[in-house]
Amino acid sequence: MQNSSIFNLIVEKLPSNDAQRLFHGRGGLFKGWEQINIEVYPPVLWVMIYQEVDETELVAALNEIASQAQALQLDAIYIQRRYQKDDPVEVFFGSNVYLNVDHQVNENDLSYWVNLGRNQNTGLFLDMCAGRDWVKQNAEDKKVLNLFSYTCSLGIAAAAGNANSVVNIDMAKGAIKRGQQNLALNNVPCVRNTFIAQDIFKMIKKLTQKGPFDLLIADPPSFQSKAFDVKKDYEKLLHKLKPALSPGAQIMLCLNSPALTTQFLHDLVGRVFDGATFIKRIENPAFLADQNEEHSLKVMLYQI
Repeated sequence: MQNSSIFNLIVEKLPSNDAQRLFHGRGGLFKGWEQINIEVYPPVLWVMIYQEVDETELVAALNEIASQAQALQLDAIYIQRRYQKDDPVEVFFGSNVYLNVDHQVNENDLSYWVNLGRNQNTGLFLDMCAGRDWVKQNAEDKKVLNLFSYTCSLGIAAAAGNANSVVNIDMAKGAIKRGQQNLALNNVPCVRNTFIAQDIFKMIKKLTQKGPFDLLIADPPSFQSKAFDVKKDYEKLLHKLKPALSPGAQIMLCLNSPALTTQFLHDLVGRVFDGATFIKRIENPAFLADQNEEHSLKVMLYQI
């Protein structure tokens, strides 16, 4: 794909009031751009490079975008090179005023805090936007358990969707604190929101006592050293949580490993929940198009 076509893909979505991914090179559909993703956290264009590449075409596209920055409502362009030690960030255009500071953004009428540059991740996974939208539309009157909640964006979506109650749990205290801050940004109808910073496996009994839950959300890391290995621990976790779920509960299982397919989740659910029904795979947004959809983000819905 020519540099001009990449430029058009990006600018056709700008200016934007919402944070969103503009370009997903990691889907493998754009030769030479496979290691580049581009997002917007208004008014910042955020470029991620995952492995060292020839940046000639990228720089040309970014220079063209910078030349139209005012019309595109961009104040800055930052490049994070994740293949380098400590994930350094270059200020390609504009100032560093939005770098390493808490910055409020919007998505689908909800607000979240992000931080560009402090960590590898910004605090909001934009590829899960369709999952958040589904939760917001389907959480009404449900008791929701949000596992591996990170900064609790899925829990915030459930609360905004008028859930009966939401329990968010993640072992990272900083992420849970940010989740509480995210909730405070939003005027949501659900007032029963719980935030737990703890290893999920150490909380099974207490979680069961807080149930039964009508919707279980699990968005685990594919691998987290000494904490969670999706191949070994996903099934074990669901077995332990069975008593915490109501009859007919829905479960949303997320998987972002290119090495594992949708069949991995089908088989897992079949072994844990006898008679469970597969509802659907939440369709990924168009920007996540992949040369092999089994390699892309998988957000799967089941009913037990």
